Amino acid sequence: MAMLALTRNHRQTRTWLQDKLWGDRGPAQAAASLRQSLTTLRTLLNSETEVLSADRTWIWLERNHVDFDHLAPGCQGEILRGFDLREEGFNDWLRQTRSEFERRALRWGLAEPPSQPDRRWYVHLSLSSTADEGLSEIGECLVEKIIEALSIIGLPVVIGAERDCGPVRATDLVTRVRILRMGSTGSLSLSVTDGFGSLKWQVRREIAPKRWYVIRNVQYEIVHLLQDFAIRIEANSLKGAQWSAHANRCQALLGMLVPGSMMPRDIIGCGEAALAAEETGLSHALLGIGHLLQLNDRKGHLAPDSHQVMECFRTAMRLSPENGLTLAMAGHSYGFLLHDLERNLTLTKEAVRLLPGHGACWIFYAIALTYCGKASEAVRAARTAVLLCRGTVAQAFALAIEQFANLMAGQIRRAIQSGEASLEHILFRPTIMDLMTGYALLGETSKGRDKLNALMAREPDLSIDMLRSSDYPIVNPAHRELTLHAARTLGLK
Repeated sequence: MAMLALTRNHRQTRTWLQDKLWGDRGPAQAAASLRQSLTTLRTLLNSETEVLSADRTWIWLERNHVDFDHLAPGCQGEILRGFDLREEGFNDWLRQTRSEFERRALRWGLAEPPSQPDRRWYVHLSLSSTADEGLSEIGECLVEKIIEALSIIGLPVVIGAERDCGPVRATDLVTRVRILRMGSTGSLSLSVTDGFGSLKWQVRREIAPKRWYVIRNVQYEIVHLLQDFAIRIEANSLKGAQWSAHANRCQALLGMLVPGSMMPRDIIGCGEAALAAEETGLSHALLGIGHLLQLNDRKGHLAPDSHQVMECFRTAMRLSPENGLTLAMAGHSYGFLLHDLERNLTLTKEAVRLLPGHGACWIFYAIALTYCGKASEAVRAARTAVLLCRGTVAQAFALAIEQFANLMAGQIRRAIQSGEASLEHILFRPTIMDLMTGYALLGETSKGRDKLNALMAREPDLSIDMLRSSDYPIVNPAHRELTLHAARTLGLK
């Protein structure tokens, strides 16, 4: 199982496995041992779905049904530590695999943050004894976002004081979330104190408890303000430039994976800060993505020069030619900005080869396939992205791309289902536009007009001529025609 999991594409021939695991036996005996092991494993694994498959030549794992921890960015530790089969072929393979894994880790720019000072971040939720269910849900949701936001920049988070790690120390920081109801409105506040109880930072916002869209925006704002504070205080306490670069790259990546949670200019700011601290290919790529999102957002932005944006990605590829995420973002830039679809597909395909377990790479690969009109392949890639992003901040983004792929494959109901699920978590302009198109194609004009109105709230000058223009960020010609047809049907002039 481990050898299949650690092999690219998770498949090997029977003879290869026999040679590595039973090389000291004759061919007939080795084949019999493999058959026996395979029967046992399939009995254990395939009770509900086919996880392990085989034919006369090949044995493989169905990658859509398995999570591979060793492929996750930031994965640490020695591969198969403690394994000793006393089999020369296996041990040769294991040494080579460990060496390759160490080299692969270098392709991921966020693999390991620099060492931190002796500090823990505690997170508390304070609710009054009379707090209703709605307030509790708001508070718990914010706590989850805080934990993820701090963890993603490499900070050790503890939920609740004195849980597992003992009492709060002087070097620790305590984050407290407080929610109060005041008539029909409420107050959401966040404070950070040190181990002595001294206030280090705080923020407070008014909320309307039943307006979830507004609450979600407030939560994202508070979380990013806290991240800014965490980056500043940690960078000033022993870290210096290297950790500041790492933290800003993480924050920019979070903004990319959760469209609408950060303004593009803030992602650009993180990319610039990361580059000022430490120049890496990934920092250049994230800076370029910030500019691309600024173009895509089309909301009161100053359009950057396309040559300047592409130079970010060319520099990124020169500095990090084997960083899968860098290649994925660079490939997307060729498709989105230059409409060079062949280059787009080549780079994103290489990205998923380098990082086959990284959901963001599959997201960009699915986009590239959709741009090229490879609808069925795009749907499969998008489904893989959704599976890999399940339970992470990128899940809503992956659903938005699954919607795009399904729409172009003619699977309108599925597209709408994915789009509505995505819209519950992120406000992404292309998602709204594709939902408008899907509802119009199904003849559900009322719902389609609702989405058109939401789109026009973001782009008051939206018109048929604007959608028809090559400057409007729609790459695939068939996608543009579908959008134009929908917009006309719904009454856009």
